[in-house]
Amino acid sequence: MAKKKRSHREKKANRPPKPRFTSKANIYHSEVVAPLEKAYRQAMRTGNYEEAGHFFKETTEARKEHRLLLHRKELVKIN
Repeated sequence: MAKKKRSHREKKANRPPKPRFTSKANIYHSEVVAPLEKAYRQAMRTGNYEEAGHFFKETTEARKEHRLLLHRKELVKIN
């Protein structure tokens, strides 16, 4: 049996990875709104209703800002 011939052609360089984007609203929600909602739920669970009311007010204000950011549809590059 004879050996098979191998072809030696030069490989092309890989294309650069596609840039990834996310909305500013998504980042705002994960950094501001979600921690406030978590603190509110924890306060309600422990029965600390005074503190829970404070967190609820902050959460509603943060959600209003989040709604504004959603309508702007601004994208931010990630990675």
